This record gives sequence, C-alpha cells and structure tokens, in this order.
Amino acid sequence: MSDDINRIKAELEALGYETSWSDSPHGKVVAFNYTVETGSHRGEKVTVGVSFQEIGYPDYPPHWIHVTPPIDDGKGGAVERYNANGREWVAMSRPPGEIWDRLPTKHMGAYISEHLRRIWKDV
Repeated sequence: MSDDINRIKAELEALGYETSWSDSPHGKVVAFNYTVETGSHRGEKVTVGVSFQEIGYPDYPPHWIHVTPPIDDGKGGAVERYNANGREWVAMSRPPGEIWDRLPTKHMGAYISEHLRRIWKDV
C-alpha cells in the first residue's frame, strides 16, 4: 500500500474522522463517515472515500471520490458504480485542479473544506 494513502488516512484520523479501507476499480480507498455540509443533500450522512490516479501526495491530491450510498453529482465525466465490502458505491473522477494548486498548505482538511464542499454545493 502506498505511503500516500497511508498519509491521507493519518491526516483524516488527526482531523477526528474514523477511517476504513475499501477496494475499488480505482485502487485502494481510504473511507470516512462524512456529513454533507451544503447543497440539497445537506445534513445527510454518507461514507466518502478517496483514491489516487497519480502518486505523489500532497503535490498530487486524491483524484477519485467514492460515495456510499451512491450520490452522483450530475457533472458527468468518469462515473462508475461498483460493489465493495457489501456496499454499493459510486466513484467519480473529481480532481481538485486549480483549487489545490492555489492552496498555501496542501492537506486533507483543505481538501474537505475546499474541494468536497464545492462538489456538494451544486448537488
């Protein structure tokens, strides 16, 4: 298992999230329980997972966002439903792009507050 995914797991746990591992068509996923903060799903509790397309965190952030129960953000692109660990998931290709590039410090707290919040805002 890559040092990158283990570092993300440690960062999430330092933020107070309980984490778990899951497998996916897009590699090993570190997952955590998350309460949607904005948008039409505000207040819903889901499990969110992240995985990489490229290693090199924190320079390269998690590329894939996995959600169970599946909620598709409707933005198209690469979206795939799959089953793992007895649960149905949706994996969405959602790299943070320029938001990540502009951050003064790159860590999972910023990924959640800047990137995940932006994704849920319009859903």
